[in-house]
Amino acid sequence: MDKQLTFGSTNRILTNINVWSPDSQWIVYDVRPDAEGSVFEGSRIEAVNLDGEVKSLYQSSHGAHCGVATWHPREDKVVFILGPENPTPDWQYGPAHRQGMIVD
Repeated sequence: MDKQLTFGSTNRILTNINVWSPDSQWIVYDVRPDAEGSVFEGSRIEAVNLDGEVKSLYQSSHGAHCGVATWHPREDKVVFILGPENPTPDWQYGPAHRQGMIVD
């Protein structure tokens, strides 16, 4: 039986690996403006548990964008990509323009 855990107008994007917490109780995702997830303009990393409780794990600031969240396979830590703060108008998402972040 399917059960919807999150509600609201934001788009929740799952990456293709390690979205479940090590204890299999939480799913991690990023929030982006487009349903397909092709626009890297998310500002939040969230997790939802099996009871529907949502936690905000990270909120970007100063125009930085975040996404592609995965859970560490054995520890209670989430890894994701973060773009620069105060990006210039010509900034584009790409391998040379990103950094890794870890939250626990």
